[in-house]
Amino acid sequence: MLSRIANNLYWAGRYLERIEHISRFVPVSYFAALDGPESVSMQYSLRSINLMAGSTIEGGVPLVESVVLSNIAFEKTNPHSLISCAILARENCRGARDILSTELWESINRLYHFIQDYDRNVYLTTGMQAFMLQVQDKVALCKARIQTTLIQNQVWSILTLGLLLERSAQILRITESKLKEMEELPKTDNEVIEIFEIGNLMRSLESYDMNRKFYGKTVDKRNALEFLLFQKNFPRSLSYCIIHICSHLTELGIDKRGKEKSVKLLAQKFKNDLSYESVDDVLQNPIEYLSTCAQTVSSINNNLINNYFST
Repeated sequence: MLSRIANNLYWAGRYLERIEHISRFVPVSYFAALDGPESVSMQYSLRSINLMAGSTIEGGVPLVESVVLSNIAFEKTNPHSLISCAILARENCRGARDILSTELWESINRLYHFIQDYDRNVYLTTGMQAFMLQVQDKVALCKARIQTTLIQNQVWSILTLGLLLERSAQILRITESKLKEMEELPKTDNEVIEIFEIGNLMRSLESYDMNRKFYGKTVDKRNALEFLLFQKNFPRSLSYCIIHICSHLTELGIDKRGKEKSVKLLAQKFKNDLSYESVDDVLQNPIEYLSTCAQTVSSINNNLINNYFST
C-alpha cells in the first residue's frame, strides 16, 4: 500500500475518534456546572471545554459561553473543532475512497454534512446536547461500518490503528487535565468534589456505568484510574488500546530494523510496562505518570508518521 494512502487511512481513524471524544466531553463538562457543587462554576466548565478545544486564555479573563461553545463545534480556523475534524476525516477518506466501502464513505459524508449544516442559533439556545448526542451516534455508525463493511485487511487495520492511537491519547489527555483541574479547586468539601469530578471524568470517557458494575461500588479516584489504565478487557482503557495496537502492528508487518526505528518494539515495551504496573504506581504521582504515558503514545505516533506513513 502507498504510504500516502496509509497516512490518509490512519488520520481518518484518528479524526473520527477525536470527534467522538469532543462530542461526549462538551455536554458532560457543561452540565457539570448546572448540577455540581458551587465550586464547579460555569467558568470552570467553560475553561475545561476551552482547553479541549486547544485554546488557552489569560487567567482572570471571563469566558463567554456562546463563544466557547461555537469555537469547539463550528470554528473552521480551530483545528480542534468538530467541523475541522469532520472536514479532515472526510478529506482523508476521499483520498482513499477507492478502497473503502460505499457504506463507510456515505456515513462519513453524512457526519460531515450534519455538523456543517446544523443551525448555529438552535445549537446555542436549546440544541447543544441534542447536537452532541447525534454527532456521537453518527460517529458510532461510521465505526460500525469500519468493523462490518470492510474486509479485515491492511485498510481495516490502519483505520483501526488510528482509532486506537487517538483513543489512547484522549484517555490520557482528558484524565490528566481533569486531575490538574481538581487540584485547583477549593479544598473545602474535597471528598464530595473529588467523587463528583471523578464521576464526570468517567462519563466523559464513557466508562462510568461499567466501572460501577465492575467494582460494585461508587466510582472513586483509585478504581477509576485502575479501570481506565489497566483493565485490559475494557475497550476504553489504555491497556486494551495498547494491546490491540501491538496486534495491528504485527498484522500489518510494518517494522524496520534497529531500535530507533522499531515502532513494534516501542509499543510492545509500553504494553509490557502496563502489564507489570499497578494503580499504586500511578497514585504516587498521577499527573507525572499520565504525562509519561502520553509522551510514549506520542512517540508511537511520531514513529509511525516518520518511518511508515511519511509521504
